[in-house]
Amino acid sequence: MSFALLMGLTALLAFIGLAALRIVRVHYHREGPSGWWKVAFVVGYLLVPPLVLQAIAAPKSGAVAVDPINAVLLYIPAVVTIWLLAQAAAFVVARVAPIKWRPILLLALIGRDSSGMIAFDPPMTPALAADVERVDALNAAFPRGSAFIGQVSTPGFRTSWDALDSATLALEGDIAEQRRLRLGVSERAIDTANDARGRLDTLKRVAVEGGLVWAV
Repeated sequence: MSFALLMGLTALLAFIGLAALRIVRVHYHREGPSGWWKVAFVVGYLLVPPLVLQAIAAPKSGAVAVDPINAVLLYIPAVVTIWLLAQAAAFVVARVAPIKWRPILLLALIGRDSSGMIAFDPPMTPALAADVERVDALNAAFPRGSAFIGQVSTPGFRTSWDALDSATLALEGDIAEQRRLRLGVSERAIDTANDARGRLDTLKRVAVEGGLVWAV
């Protein structure tokens, strides 16, 4: 096997390792590297594999000798080629892959579960789905329309308000966690949180204007 081909296979294995690392990171709710850590990771990803491979497997003499610089120059084009193929694959996955598998495939290929090239509303995670269901149920306690504002003066208003506020905070927290992990968030979850928070804020403002001590 030629050293150039061996370098290409190494680049492929490095990408597979990176894809697995992306999935494991999200599984354990770990944020990706940022700042200098990200720079160090990229530099290591581009330099360590070719330098190690050059040290242990490259021809050291003759017409086919490979020094460290040439090893890196062989490796980086392979990495770029694989990166471009991953982008192309993500474009196809975002269009045709089953919704169930689309987020994890995109996460492995490009590091996020949605593609900027294709509009895609990520499905809700089980945690988000449970949060949305709870918020919807509690939000239904407050009617819409002209009767909405009048809820402030009804018995049990504060209990209902507190319950919806607590559920909405949990939903907002899970949405924030998704974003911290650099994942897309279902528009349904975002709309539910925004609607509930808007109604809660309106009712609290009316309660403050009405002089309710707890609201103040």
